[in-house]
Amino acid sequence: MDKHPSQELPIRSKLDMLDDIVQIIHYLHTGNRALADPLIDDLKTRAIYLDEDIQQKVLIFSEQVHFQYDYDPWHKITPDVQKAADRLIDQLGF
Repeated sequence: MDKHPSQELPIRSKLDMLDDIVQIIHYLHTGNRALADPLIDDLKTRAIYLDEDIQQKVLIFSEQVHFQYDYDPWHKITPDVQKAADRLIDQLGF
């Protein structure tokens, strides 16, 4: 059984978040929203236990991904999504 995010060490949570970001980008590119949405929700949950800047970057990233799903039938990774992902990854310390 998985530990609750509040019981994890921050670096472990950050590594899991990094993995989720990579998977979300992959699912966005392949158009598989059903698999990406639970990961986005997981990112938001993990961010609650981290600092405010990370929380803000997670929200910006998730909004960019959702916007892309809603308005781009070709599921391309736009500069806005890339920039949001890069900023979140940087904020996580990677």
